[in-house]
Amino acid sequence: MRTLLLSVLLVAPACKSAAPRGLTFPAEFEPHESIWMAWPSYENKAGVPTEPLIVELIGLMEGHVAVDLIINEGDEANVLAALSAAGVPRNHLTIHEVPHGDVWMRDMGPIFGIGADGRLGIVDFGFNTWGYEETTSENSRLEEAVDRRIAERLGLPTVRTELVSEGGNREVNGAGVMIACEAVELQRNPGWTRDEIERELLTMLGQEKLIWIPEGMAEDELTFRGRLPGGVYTTITTGGHVDEFVRFCGPRTILLAEISAEEATRDPIAAISRPRLEEARRILEAETTVDGEPFEIVRIPTPDSLFETLRAGDGVFDYIQPLEYEDGSVIAPDDEVRVVWASSYLNFIITNGLVIMQTYWKPGRPESLREKDAEAKRVLSSVFPGREIVGVDAEAVNLGGGGIHCITQQMPAVQ
Repeated sequence: MRTLLLSVLLVAPACKSAAPRGLTFPAEFEPHESIWMAWPSYENKAGVPTEPLIVELIGLMEGHVAVDLIINEGDEANVLAALSAAGVPRNHLTIHEVPHGDVWMRDMGPIFGIGADGRLGIVDFGFNTWGYEETTSENSRLEEAVDRRIAERLGLPTVRTELVSEGGNREVNGAGVMIACEAVELQRNPGWTRDEIERELLTMLGQEKLIWIPEGMAEDELTFRGRLPGGVYTTITTGGHVDEFVRFCGPRTILLAEISAEEATRDPIAAISRPRLEEARRILEAETTVDGEPFEIVRIPTPDSLFETLRAGDGVFDYIQPLEYEDGSVIAPDDEVRVVWASSYLNFIITNGLVIMQTYWKPGRPESLREKDAEAKRVLSSVFPGREIVGVDAEAVNLGGGGIHCITQQMPAVQ
């Protein structure tokens, strides 16, 4: 164990005042100035493009919130053509040319916080491609620079920390409490203790209390751990991000995924996740707000497990095929592999007057999925009164190990 000094590097654009030491990260259910997204550069599965989903989300946000979209050089014509073809207005859209390789803005994008002066800044965490690579790899360095490039474009100060951490593994209630998955943060930061990580997270994000959940969902396990029951792999997943299974929807209200005992008996992947979720329930029921008030825990279904076959030429296959697997698995270049989707009703987007959820039923799929879609929408309507609840098919990003929350990042409104 090393002695940790909270090493914070303040980086500010020329002619701008330096950011304070740490910023306050508001709750996602508070007002937004804009939502940030990224234009895709590859397909998780060939023939299942992500661009139509991005265009649909931009359209749904019109009238609710502005959208800032980062693109790579040469992408603008394609973006404008896709919007025009779909009949999506772009009066609320701003396009920024920022080099990037992936769409996961929740993790590699800007983490906007509010300083003591009431102004926006960006907290700049380290990034190591969700633990699959080193921080010095080409992929990690490209994505890790996205937030600083955006800060420079917007003229915002940044607060830098050595801690490697992703936005998908952090939930805050807007009143000083944060939830994070312990397995994720420890895996990303070998050599740091949990207490050291906790102090750094609370300091950087302006929170007072951190509730640790030990593990995440089985279908979100790190792919290089090896195969799940049935010989299936995960899809470059994160190892347990909390936005797949637990979310704040108010200062005292927590949504938590639920798997019934009956579901666990017929689905071996659900059987792994169920005790993890029940342990999360036990922890959350014993916790309180900063003021000592108990939380209200609201349960929401978990979609039935969905599977896909991937092969060479699919973006996910091409990445996971050469990995060194801890269970001794080997994937040959000409193999086909069965993977489980990162499907979730918790990976929703909250913004002004709107919640966008993921839905899964379509003709040919089990009727249970239709029922779960409807129940999830009912639950979201109950905890977000006054907001429109809209569903989208997020298969294109679920096949890449995340969801629509993972591909967005809110910029809070400030007075």
